[in-house]
Amino acid sequence: MRSARYESSGALDSVFEPVTGLPDARVFGLLVERKLALARRELQPLSLVAFEIDDYSAMGGSQTRVAMLMTSRIVCSTLRSSDTVCHFGDGVFAAILDNTPDAGAVWAADRVRRNLALRHRVAELTLSMGVAAYPTHALEAGDLSDEAFAALAAARSAGPARIEVAAAARH
Repeated sequence: MRSARYESSGALDSVFEPVTGLPDARVFGLLVERKLALARRELQPLSLVAFEIDDYSAMGGSQTRVAMLMTSRIVCSTLRSSDTVCHFGDGVFAAILDNTPDAGAVWAADRVRRNLALRHRVAELTLSMGVAAYPTHALEAGDLSDEAFAALAAARSAGPARIEVAAAARH
């Protein structure tokens, strides 16, 4: 979350989504670049998980706010504190999981899905998720992000509460 120093100055408000307090897509892009460079140097995997709230566009005004807050809180509390979660807008989030291969990212995504189901009892709130990992699915940051979001699109088209993994890259 943001520190009081940033909130009072307003200097970084444009990089934090106001409802969730999470960094936005621009920060995500920069962090993926840096974290991928580190993963490459240390010969470690790096995974991205893209999340989208199912049926977000059908929700009403206050429902969208509650759904975004609940999703951001559950995603952040379920993933490791070293993982980075960002908000892309319109019910879309993404996480960067350091030192995590694709199987670990799928496991983490499934934990998020289960925790969301356990904590959201009033109405059904589900997420579709896409997973991509370096070096299995892509070698460059932009390609890795594209693969995660393509897997998310495949999950959305397969139905609610799905997790899809990107196809292995041909290096």
